[in-house]
Amino acid sequence: MVLFTILVLWINLKLLPVKSDFQQTMKVVLLQQNFLKYELRHNKLAYRMQHLYPEGFVFIHVLYGLTWCEVGIKSNDQKLRSQALTEALYAYEQITAPEVFWNFDENISPSYGIFLLGWKNYLLSKILLINDSFNNRAELINQYESNCKEIFSAFEKSKSPFLLSYEGAAWPADNVVAIASLAHYHKILDSKYNSFVVAWVKEIKSKLDEKTQMIPHQVHYTTGEILSGARGSSSSLMIRLLAEIDPLFAKSQYQQFQKYFATTLFGLPFISEFPKGQSGESDIDSGPVILGVGFAATIVSVGTHAAVGNIHSAEDQYKTINAFGFPLTTSNNKRYLFGQLPIADAFIAWSRITASNIAPSNKTSFYYKFHFLSLIVIFLTWLALRYQKKPSA
Repeated sequence: MVLFTILVLWINLKLLPVKSDFQQTMKVVLLQQNFLKYELRHNKLAYRMQHLYPEGFVFIHVLYGLTWCEVGIKSNDQKLRSQALTEALYAYEQITAPEVFWNFDENISPSYGIFLLGWKNYLLSKILLINDSFNNRAELINQYESNCKEIFSAFEKSKSPFLLSYEGAAWPADNVVAIASLAHYHKILDSKYNSFVVAWVKEIKSKLDEKTQMIPHQVHYTTGEILSGARGSSSSLMIRLLAEIDPLFAKSQYQQFQKYFATTLFGLPFISEFPKGQSGESDIDSGPVILGVGFAATIVSVGTHAAVGNIHSAEDQYKTINAFGFPLTTSNNKRYLFGQLPIADAFIAWSRITASNIAPSNKTSFYYKFHFLSLIVIFLTWLALRYQKKPSA
């Protein structure tokens, strides 16, 4: 009972308003990256993730690399920028190794699917934005140009604006990633793909989920017909990336996201996996869904809120995740859930870094309802213990 009481009070303390600045946020993200770095290099983390789901090896490296890219892009510390570049290049090398392609189908368009090509090229574009001068940058520029050309060609040949992620399956989120990688082209080289990106967004607007007016979760791979409407997990991700493609469209999608997916549970902010009024089962995309709350959607939404400038909601959501993720912090690393689900750590770090250089919100949230309910639970539990029937002799 004492331990239970301490746990509940600890969660409540984690939810109290705490001011954080750029340096503090960066410090925490780097501690998380230290944990992931060790797990990737010494505990075969990528292979463990691969056993959990088909994209595990690629996804954990991509998230690790993207977080380092954001660190490198946002930091003014040259030593840290150099470290960020080194680690991001390491992640990119892992997902471009020949054995990675064995898990994907070469005989689709684009080759190996838009999931692999899109995420690979998105990470590469971010690496090229860290620094405009490093040893093999010219070689990577050539790879980036080749990837962009392949992505553009595949879209040009397709009747649908959504390319195959895998054989027989098209997931819009993977396509948004690929388009985001093209949208960075003008920052790295020139405006070659700008008009195409604008045209793609215009076409997407005509294929939104009718109920939510948001990009759907899954579509038919040839017709583009909606197979699954908007979901919290994919919408969180897509809006974050849309902010780099078309900020105005991202904000309009975010408004719908807030309307249909933002929710509260016991007075705390969360993101539902399914639109209000709908329900469904959890799957590999959503992660656990408890009382309608999507864990993946909620974690990613920290970056989603920040990407459209809603730093107050980003901070509130992070506080909730930080409280219920039971973080363990040492002088060298930080891990959530005792390090048992590193993909969550990777998503949290990537989401958190998005808000790192945005001015902190002047607003503070006090979760009176949750604090009150916590006290009631503690009181009733101790009361029950006090008056429980003693066993007879």
